[in-house]
Amino acid sequence: MSKKQVLMAFKKRGLSISPAALNAVLNLLSYSSSSNDDQHENTKDDTSMLNSLLDEIKIRLMESSNPSLVVSRELLEQVVAGMTRDANDVMEEAMQLLDLNNGVPKLHYDIMKKRFSLVAPGSGRQGGETPAGSGGLFGEAEDKVDMFLQRYALIYQRLMRQENFRPKLTSGVSYHPDISADDNDDDDYDGYNRSQDEHVKITPLEGLLGSKGTKILLGMIVQVEEGQYYLEDPTAQIPMDLSRIEFRSSGFITENSICLVEGETQDGILVVAKIGQPIYETRHDAIQAIGLQNSDLFGAIPTLSEYSKLQEEEIKHGQDAMFVLLSDVYLDDPVVMTRLEKLFDGFQDYDPLPVFVFMGDFASRYPSAAESNANEIITGYFDDLANVICKTPKIATKGKFILVPGQNDPGIGGIMPRSQIPDYFTSGLRSKVKNVHLVSNPCRLRFFSQEIVICRLDVLSKLRRDCLVDPPPLSMGESGKSQDSQKQQKLENTNPLVQHAIQTILNQGHLCPVPLSSLPIYWNYDHLLRLYPPPDAIILGDKTAEAYFETYNDCDVMNPGAFHTDGSFLAFSPVDMSSGTRKADCEFSQIE
Repeated sequence: MSKKQVLMAFKKRGLSISPAALNAVLNLLSYSSSSNDDQHENTKDDTSMLNSLLDEIKIRLMESSNPSLVVSRELLEQVVAGMTRDANDVMEEAMQLLDLNNGVPKLHYDIMKKRFSLVAPGSGRQGGETPAGSGGLFGEAEDKVDMFLQRYALIYQRLMRQENFRPKLTSGVSYHPDISADDNDDDDYDGYNRSQDEHVKITPLEGLLGSKGTKILLGMIVQVEEGQYYLEDPTAQIPMDLSRIEFRSSGFITENSICLVEGETQDGILVVAKIGQPIYETRHDAIQAIGLQNSDLFGAIPTLSEYSKLQEEEIKHGQDAMFVLLSDVYLDDPVVMTRLEKLFDGFQDYDPLPVFVFMGDFASRYPSAAESNANEIITGYFDDLANVICKTPKIATKGKFILVPGQNDPGIGGIMPRSQIPDYFTSGLRSKVKNVHLVSNPCRLRFFSQEIVICRLDVLSKLRRDCLVDPPPLSMGESGKSQDSQKQQKLENTNPLVQHAIQTILNQGHLCPVPLSSLPIYWNYDHLLRLYPPPDAIILGDKTAEAYFETYNDCDVMNPGAFHTDGSFLAFSPVDMSSGTRKADCEFSQIE
């Protein structure tokens, strides 16, 4: 096809084309024609390709906020890239990782202005008095205050949007904060019976001064003095008497957790009669309230139309995707290395290959820093992993690996969020295996439109150790949700304490709402542990609990179990359309 014919085709569509773009179009048509010797067929193919190219250019220009009638080379390259994109390209673009190293934006709620904003990492605080993170990794005193204020503010705003807490013409209902996941009916699961015109009034703690009668409060449990717990909100604090509790909701009540409390003040002490977790808000409702722009931490979904496109591609291309989840992969254990070899051998024929998520600890025992060859020994562990992976060349060249460190792995451990495993120890692994992602603990993964949180933390043991009020008993397998047979069979054996733990972290909107003495946290980066808006799925490596897959309201929570004990792992599929609707699926497996 001649230059004149191409120019005429663009002119018929009302477009002009730059000289650089014109040469690129001619080269593209020439390359396409060179594979066919039939001149007549070449002309038909060139015309068809040019028309398809023009159609796509028109669509791009219509979607552009500042359309131009002159087609540039840059626009042409974008169009050609989009037209030649295959399933592998789509899957590559579908995944995006965010962690401590590349920065996770912080969702900020201004309780006075009742407004959300997304604060970029390293930018100033609201009001601009002090740059966020100006104190470095450890932060300043103001960062600690802001950490707890934001935890409270995010729960308070979501509670005030609940129908039960909106002001009505009359009030005075008694609240029973029972928010177990067993009831999805709005009139039951919020924990009390009410008439249509009744609502629950939250009293600020400063309003208790001089008042009498039973009040409903929202506050954080703190220990101001040894053995004495207080309820605290932004206005005041008051000592609590937890010995006369008549009712408590499911979930663990711990120090630093934010609770709904019903009680009466006697001699300056709040005598608690009822205590419970805040009401959960679904991801859909949370995003509607916050706005897509402020809830998209990845910056990948700017508009609702883009969100719809991602969901369409998710259904079209995401059904074959799989994540193979392993926790406590002891690389110094020969039995574990043999199991890994069998694992890779079993998955090497999959197309596409699964994404392998390995969570620490990566050794049963690390050498002491005093040992002269400690670094070489640790490096050798990851070199051994590389050698095992390279036994299956397809996985070594095309497979994707995400390595999440445990609390005892090399680096600064014991404080969350935990930074990635230092590059020094994994240089051999990264040189032999093409796609290895070293991430912090926790980290976030975008898979098309879904958000997945990955964390290696013994949450159950920490919540049990710091629990102040024993949770009510749950029957085994009690979950209040519909599951297919395999998952339901697994749930029937799920420890009720696990269900309490799942409800706690999602109702609290935090991965581990325990005191800082139990789990130190970098004040500047507490938002990495927050679970608001709730993610679509949480991958939690917890060696103190058995393997499980639970769905709490709209959030899937799973634990693959400890790989080093019995070779257990979990194959997780974020998109399963077998039932006709989009949902997640999982399969529990073991390698002997």
